[in-house]
Amino acid sequence: MTAQAAAHDLSVIVPFHDKPEQLERCLAALRASTVPFELIAVDDASRGARAPELARAAADRVLTLERNSGPAVARNVGARHARGSLLVFIDADVVIERDTLARMQRELATDPTAAALFGSYDDDPAERSTVSYYRNLLHHWVHHQGPREASTFWAGCGAIRRAAFERVGGFDESYTRPSIEDIELGMRLKAAGERILLVPQVRCKHLKRWGLVDMVTTDVTRRAIPWTKLLLDRPGTGGDLNLQWKQKLCVALVLLALIALPACALSPELRALWAPLWGPLLLLAPVLVINRGLYALFLARRGPLFALAGIALHLLYFAYSGFAYAWVRLTHRRKHP
Repeated sequence: MTAQAAAHDLSVIVPFHDKPEQLERCLAALRASTVPFELIAVDDASRGARAPELARAAADRVLTLERNSGPAVARNVGARHARGSLLVFIDADVVIERDTLARMQRELATDPTAAALFGSYDDDPAERSTVSYYRNLLHHWVHHQGPREASTFWAGCGAIRRAAFERVGGFDESYTRPSIEDIELGMRLKAAGERILLVPQVRCKHLKRWGLVDMVTTDVTRRAIPWTKLLLDRPGTGGDLNLQWKQKLCVALVLLALIALPACALSPELRALWAPLWGPLLLLAPVLVINRGLYALFLARRGPLFALAGIALHLLYFAYSGFAYAWVRLTHRRKHP
């Protein structure tokens, strides 16, 4: 059981929906933390009995939603019942390190003008499948390359001062599935003049197993499309951790390479100029240079075969992200405040 601080300065909120094996590891890691805290688990209408039982055995309070409402609602419910002045959000498929909560407290105590912070996955994912390993290393790399002064927020392993959280109204509950509800919250925090810190030393391990179809579907429908709509509706308000100009250039080059491939193959004039593959390869060469650090990480962690697979998955990521962005630009009617 967690040891609660007398003043309840730190409240950890864990939303969950079934998946007891992951929840058990998440709660065990929290119990091993080096600082006292209040633990609130929010059962987002789990169908089985095992996950709620684990939560009741570990948490100081378990709150139960009558219907599956999504993590935005669950986190808000937990925040309303929390006693701490600092709210920490940990996903149920995340395992923190022993000093993760202590680092969060220390960082915000050192910088009292910062309203929130978030951390990063480590570079040793729990799931060893190619897609899962790629996915988590990409997240790790992006969060380690981003600026300390962030323009977004991540609720997988993040902390917000209660006062700032309440000033902006918490998470947007119109997101009824896991999506970009944390990014949207970060954008509102920034628009309100609050500071958000990216602290990759605040580390955790991700337990989710990704499949290729699951990854592409999630990225397109729950991230790229709603995120692009949000950026179009609220230009200049942040939320652009993955949208640095170099990454935008990579998207454009990958899409041009996809167009060039059939063009070079079918056009006699282009075939005479170069072999069908040379045009696309020349377009992709800058992408390889720009992302050489990430690809070196792939190589160092799992060797050349994984590095090749990781590069292919990353190029695929640029392709479907670009198509999703183009689709939204063509079809979305901007909302005016």
